[in-house]
Amino acid sequence: MPTKATYLALGDSYTIGEGVDRKKTWPYLIAEKLGWNTPKVIAQTGWKTYELIEAFENASLDDHYDWVTLLIGVNNQYRDIDFEIFKRDLEELSVRINARVKYPKQVVVLSIPDYSVTPFVEDKDRQKIADELASYNRSKEAFASKHGYQFCDIIRISQQAATQPSLISEDNLHPSAEQYRLWASHILQQCNFNKPS
Repeated sequence: MPTKATYLALGDSYTIGEGVDRKKTWPYLIAEKLGWNTPKVIAQTGWKTYELIEAFENASLDDHYDWVTLLIGVNNQYRDIDFEIFKRDLEELSVRINARVKYPKQVVVLSIPDYSVTPFVEDKDRQKIADELASYNRSKEAFASKHGYQFCDIIRISQQAATQPSLISEDNLHPSAEQYRLWASHILQQCNFNKPS
């Protein structure tokens, strides 16, 4: 019987699925669909890039993983942290990720979803948030390309929440289980999950 693939999911609230049963989050849905082992998740609500790095360094990890996903950065933007710190931290994360995965193509970097469409920010400058997130995501896509990682853009799905309240959780900010299901389906369609030979 073939060994099941191992999977490391790195991120923040969007990876742990704040307010959603963990089995309905996109990392679990992907692992289930592909017959992988249960994901090893290093993520926490509110984490900035440098907090993920610290947690990564202190976590109990296997020597290597077959697949790694990275979805981080929204809290850097939300807290108005220097954009250069975000870019620097991505490079530091790449060093740690590369030490845990055999092939760069087995790393998937996800765009930050567009929370500017949620009721949570109705009293804030939605366009400013959207523009800043677009800058972050351009940087993430360039980062993925530089390191040979796959990049998956989920922003259009997140923007559907502007007219589909069912895609937002009860806190009026985070995605619902239904939106995570859409993310998982999109990721599976857009990314190549065949191991390089």
